[in-house]
Amino acid sequence: MSRIAALIVIVGCIAATAACGKAGNVRRGDRYAAQKKYQEAAIEYRTALQRDPMLAEAHLRLAETYEHLGDVTKAVGEYVRAADLLPGNTDVQIKAVNFLLLVGEFEDAKARVERVLAATPNSVEAQIAKGNALAGLKNLDAAVAEIEGAIRESPDRGASYADLAGLELARGNRDQAEAAFKKAIEVDRKSVSARLALASFYWGTGRLPAAERELKMALTANPEDISANRVLAVFYLATNRGPEAESYLKTVVEGAKQSSDRFVLADYYFSTGRSAEAKAVLEELAKTDAQSFSAATIRLSAIAAKGGDSAVAHKLIDEVLRKEPGNVGALVARANVFLGDGKLDQALAPSQAAVNADPRSAKAQYALARVHGARQQWDDAIGAYGEVLKLDSRVNGARVELARLSLVKGKPDAAIEFAQEALRVQPGLVEATMILGRAMLLKGDSGRAEPHVKQLAKQFPKSASAQAELGQLYVLRGDSKSARGAFERALTIDPTNIEALSGVMALDILVKNPAAARARMDTRLAANPTDPDLLLLAARVYTLLGDVNATERSLRKVIEVDPAQFDAYVLLGQFYSSQRRLDEALAEFEKVAQLRPTGSVGAQTLVGMILQMQNKQAKAQASYEKVLSMDSSAAVAANNLAWLYAEGGGNLDVALGLAQTAKSQLANSPEVSDTLGWVYYKKGMPSLAVKVFRESVDRAPKNAVYQYHLGLAYAKTGNDEQARKALEQALVLDPMFDGSADAQRVLAGLKG
Repeated sequence: MSRIAALIVIVGCIAATAACGKAGNVRRGDRYAAQKKYQEAAIEYRTALQRDPMLAEAHLRLAETYEHLGDVTKAVGEYVRAADLLPGNTDVQIKAVNFLLLVGEFEDAKARVERVLAATPNSVEAQIAKGNALAGLKNLDAAVAEIEGAIRESPDRGASYADLAGLELARGNRDQAEAAFKKAIEVDRKSVSARLALASFYWGTGRLPAAERELKMALTANPEDISANRVLAVFYLATNRGPEAESYLKTVVEGAKQSSDRFVLADYYFSTGRSAEAKAVLEELAKTDAQSFSAATIRLSAIAAKGGDSAVAHKLIDEVLRKEPGNVGALVARANVFLGDGKLDQALAPSQAAVNADPRSAKAQYALARVHGARQQWDDAIGAYGEVLKLDSRVNGARVELARLSLVKGKPDAAIEFAQEALRVQPGLVEATMILGRAMLLKGDSGRAEPHVKQLAKQFPKSASAQAELGQLYVLRGDSKSARGAFERALTIDPTNIEALSGVMALDILVKNPAAARARMDTRLAANPTDPDLLLLAARVYTLLGDVNATERSLRKVIEVDPAQFDAYVLLGQFYSSQRRLDEALAEFEKVAQLRPTGSVGAQTLVGMILQMQNKQAKAQASYEKVLSMDSSAAVAANNLAWLYAEGGGNLDVALGLAQTAKSQLANSPEVSDTLGWVYYKKGMPSLAVKVFRESVDRAPKNAVYQYHLGLAYAKTGNDEQARKALEQALVLDPMFDGSADAQRVLAGLKG
């Protein structure tokens, strides 16, 4: 018996120790929470729950701690557990319901709050919560009825009117919503939340002065209120009034002491060029808050990259990826650093890795879209920007980019649609307005373009691009005098603006003043003798002026400074053919290639092209192979060699690799897309061929050969209707093109 008694005493002591231990954890957690040391408090509460998972008090305290930390997902789980352990505590039940509403669990919230109302049918908070649950379930009329019932129970509760206002707004009743918001303030003039709700309403409906007034009134009622300071800071940041936001941001940081607010302050410093202050905030965050280390270090890498120190930026990103190999933010940051350095190929891998790590991340998809766009892979970029909007429709920059890319692809209707959508989201957005006007000009619709183009020219009188667009508008309107004035203003602002320069020279030639056009061109070339875009424009101008020597000189210079300029090769080939100088040109370029055997990619490529024009395919092939032995990434040679392999029965796998190399660098070239499509077609992959042939046709719809190739690919896929359309269009464009007989043969064999 004495041994049993001793055992009972020992067990009792162990139980008492465990009880004291968990109680001690809760007390220590409470002390940390009172000091706003929420990370430490969370550790103590979690320790208490490891000792006793049924300790309702610890679940409740942990939920409140997660709420302070801004971790809604974890907070809702703990509030629900606390509510399950405290079924008679109405306040805890309502708290759990409200957090379920926050995470969109409307059905669970409704079921739980109905149990509360069964026990306390007059609970105003429960009625409000049920109304919000019904609203989440899209039963707005029933939701309004619940809120109105709560107002009848407690007409002096201002928050009920704010909830009613939100529901009326959801039902599209703006006037009733505004009246309810104002009633909430009338009931409780010192209510900060009521003022914030009305301010949000005004902000959302575009009444910015009224929104600012209400936000300041909220701070008059309570200058230290964290929410009011935070919203006013965000308001000023969102309306491009950053300096006015700073004092409110600092109040929030000092009062709330939350990492998220310190990040906002750091971002504000960074965006306003105060990198040193941003760096100080972020370094402190990375050092003192383990949960903020990755996000702070990624931002520090962006500061280093902006300062031109890519090595430090990559080193910081490495620190994050060592701890979290799949960190999407770090992978995106790496892609951005490579983009900033112009290393487009290196940028692709981390951006693709970010998407693979989290396909649902709009940030990752946006980074991938930017990389594709920079590499001129327009269709891939368009696809990625489309994914961005599917994941997060608020990313308006994706709409602007889709509008811009549609314009690049020669699809003004799509550009107009995306630009208009972007402007609906952000009225007055400059980039979208610019694209909208340009797209309308491209369609020749000067009437619709005029208000947008003139608005930008007036808003940005010092913008060369805006003035050049205005000049194009006047050209379409037939007002040469006004067009010249706009082009001249643009060139005064930026003498290198290609659109304005080409516009004013076109006017010079139109009024039969070639000397003026020549003088302008010569002056610009003297200032920028190695600008490939300017040289290409010069070649076209000199062609119009009939100066064959200057034309040849300009085209050869383009190829010298930029061997990947496909258009320059084509124009130079056409030039020599028209001059009947192919043999002479061949001899000269062969001589250049011999004198500079390791540095003559352009000359050796031209040798191959001239040989190809002379139908000396074997020699042309050898010439291109020699180019690629010097530079495996030489896009023009890779494209032409891929075509020769596909046409001459060469290795189609090698041809595919060459065509893809060319496509990666010259993604916007219809010739390159046609080559890749032809290789796919020859390899028996017609579906892939259709995709890239479609690109060629989109960019050059009047090219009969591209239409013909598209028709062949459609026929192979069994799409006879589209095949017929493409083949018939090819024959309409040029009844005698090389391949017309085969087009007629295929047409005759189509069904129907």
